[in-house]
Amino acid sequence: MIQVTVFSGHEGRLRYGKQFYLTIFGACELVKPTVAHRLLAEAEQKRGGRPLEQTPFFLTIFGAAEIKCPTLVEEFIDLRELLNTEGARFTNWETTITAIGRGDGALASFTLFGGFDECVLPSENEEVDSLALQRHLGNISDSAGQILQCGVGQRDVERYATVRQAVLTDVSQAA
Repeated sequence: MIQVTVFSGHEGRLRYGKQFYLTIFGACELVKPTVAHRLLAEAEQKRGGRPLEQTPFFLTIFGAAEIKCPTLVEEFIDLRELLNTEGARFTNWETTITAIGRGDGALASFTLFGGFDECVLPSENEEVDSLALQRHLGNISDSAGQILQCGVGQRDVERYATVRQAVLTDVSQAA
């Protein structure tokens, strides 16, 4: 599948099934899938005997392409939901995160007279706003919210460890 952006902008979710992103004189801002979504997609592909999705390719000419990480709240809610529904299948968190960490660079790009950034963190305002909203809606407990606040601005392993700790705290309080 192809995503073309010419003289305009596009915001959306990165889908590994799409194989080609072309941006000319424009901007393309995509958000990576959460760890939970990636785990489910990988498990489905293995179960169905299908090959793993191909690496997306980004061709950017006189434009900008940016791949952002999901917010901590998105990671938290998706992971908690995954563990609540299919937790028995995903018990070895450390191995899973290590595997995902190795595959995080699974993007290919060619940029000419433009910019490409593959590891953009959500802004502090985005993180705090999403956290405040989900706390207000009751989707995140205060203790889990405090832990997630500590992860704002963190990258990679520290970020995943914060989400994991928040989920464990939330699960232990519910029990």
